This record gives sequence, C-alpha cells and structure tokens, in this order.
Amino acid sequence: MASVLSQAALKVARLCQCGCPMLPKYRGAPPRDLSKPLEVVQVLIDLKNDGQRLDVALASVLPWRSRESIHRMLHGGFISFVDGRKAVASRRVKAGDAIVVNVPPSAEPKPNPGAEMDFPILYEDRWLLAIDKPPGIAVHPAGRRLDGTLMHALHRRYRRPDAPEHDVVPRLLHRIDVETSGVIAVGLDEQFHHLVARQFEDRLVQKTYMAVVHGTPTASEGTIELSIGPARGSKVRLKLEARSDHTGLSALTQYRVVRSNERFSLVELKPKTGRTHQLRVHMAAIGHPVVGDKIYGGDEGIFLEKLQGELSQQRREQLVLDHHALHSCELRFHHPMLDRELVLQAPLPKDIAALVP
Repeated sequence: MASVLSQAALKVARLCQCGCPMLPKYRGAPPRDLSKPLEVVQVLIDLKNDGQRLDVALASVLPWRSRESIHRMLHGGFISFVDGRKAVASRRVKAGDAIVVNVPPSAEPKPNPGAEMDFPILYEDRWLLAIDKPPGIAVHPAGRRLDGTLMHALHRRYRRPDAPEHDVVPRLLHRIDVETSGVIAVGLDEQFHHLVARQFEDRLVQKTYMAVVHGTPTASEGTIELSIGPARGSKVRLKLEARSDHTGLSALTQYRVVRSNERFSLVELKPKTGRTHQLRVHMAAIGHPVVGDKIYGGDEGIFLEKLQGELSQQRREQLVLDHHALHSCELRFHHPMLDRELVLQAPLPKDIAALVP
C-alpha cells in the first residue's frame, strides 16, 4: 500500500453535478469495488491541505464525515499514517503525507438500498450498457451517498474480483443530476470507455433532453448563449448563475418548444457545452425555470428547507413535482467497436408527460 501511495498524486476532489465532492481516486490504484461496503479510503495530502491540522485536512477530503466523527475515528484508531507516525487531531500535515482511513462499521446494520435496484435496460452489448435512470437515484457515490447509487448496483451486477477472467468494471461515460431521469451510458470495457469518453470530451456526442418549464418562451425556438459561474450572494453553495458579461464558463443551449398549455411548456433542449446545471440555469435565466426545480425555480429557500427535512405540503404544491421535470431522452455517438452510429433513447416519464399532455 505504501508504494502505491508514495507514487500516487492526489486528484483534487471533483464536484459531481449535484455539487458533492466525489470519493478520492488515485492514479495507479485499481478500480474501487463498489459491490462491497466501503472499508478503506486512502488519502494523500496535497498542497491545498499542506500545513493544516490533521482533523481539518481530513474534514475537507472526507466531507461526508463531520469533525466530531473524524475525532471519534482518530480516538478509535481508525486513522493512521502510512509511515507509522501517530495520528492525532492537532498534528500538522504536509504535502505528500499518506493517510489510511479505515471506515468504522455502522453501529447497527442498515438495509442495502443498492442491492434491490432494478433499472430498465435500454441497450446492452459486451462493451456498453445503457439504462433509463429514474429520478432520485444518485449516479455515483459522493458526499454522504456511500451506497444506494447506480454505480453500486452495477458493480454488484458485474464485478467478480475473485475471478479476474469474469470481472467487469463498469465505468460511467457521463453523469446527470440526482433528480434528472433518463439515459445513462456505462462502459463495460476499458478500451471502449476510453474511446467514447474522448467523444464526450471533444463534444462529438449529441445529447437531447426534454423538460417541462413554467410558462411559454416568446420565441418557439432559439439559442441561449450565457456564461455560467457561481451564484453571487446565494445561500446555496452549489448554486450557479447565468452571466451576460462573459465571466464564468461559456455555455450554449439550443431549445425548441414542442407543445404548451396555459401553465407549462414541453421543450426540447440540446446542450452544446456540458456545464454543471447548464439547462436548468439557462431556462431560469430566460424566465422559464424547469418545473420542480428547488434551486433555480425562483425560491431557493425550498432547497434549503429540503436539506433540513421533509418539505411542507404547501411547498410540494408549489413545486408541482417532487423532482425537477428534466429528462435525458437521447444520446447519439459513434460505437467504435461496431463502427456505426448508436442512438440511445429513453421514453418521457409519465409524470412529466402528464404536465403537458
């Protein structure tokens, strides 16, 4: 373990589309087996945490653990330095320090929500799996979601680490928000994943979403070209905003109104860039937020209340849906192994379709 850690460089915690830091992953480390409970997290201190107290550094790298929880683990002997130094809360860490965190078992057994997940399969071959993700399911472990995600379910289906010839490591090709439903493509072969991931990076993959928004846009179709950056003055840390002053990251969305009624419109959305929350931010920016959006729907207090517990009936009625009405309905890309274009489609969920029949 020490040799692997000493050669690894810490990847700065990336943010998933829900804004939660993903679990640390290191170059050279084997793929994490999510079919089993998380038992060990390897931490390599980088320049960002250089000079901090150990408890402070760990709290920033393991955000799903409170400082109090980290102190309990330190006192319980669950945290250690690879070089043998004693792990105490007040010890100052330096860049390059390697730390092993043994995740303590739960005080009482909990049901395994990932074991019983059943997703509609849209397409499957030896290289690729495409599923229709329901709303409310996280794609990968992040933040406090250490189980019950799509990737946990897929690892339980495909991983066979004790039989290497049959062991398949599912790898996400892209991500969608927890509340967004629809197509998710997963590579089942390392070479295939690399080739298709490059298509995503080079913006060669055509993505189409359907959304129900409040009101009806004045123009039946158009292009929204507004850069995106952190929302200044917002109490929601992960909230973003559209900017016309070209600060932030450039973002481009094409939209087309499919049909409307007196309250809502069903719109087709094609993101030409892949910014976090892009479609939701852009539709809110033109005055037509996605129905059910707790952050960009006009009252971010709903999101803050949701974090604290269940929403009131009045808030639920205000949202219309318990999840935002955004659906990944189609992905088009070149299948490198079959040498042909592949079109993956997921039907519009009934609760979204019912808003604009």
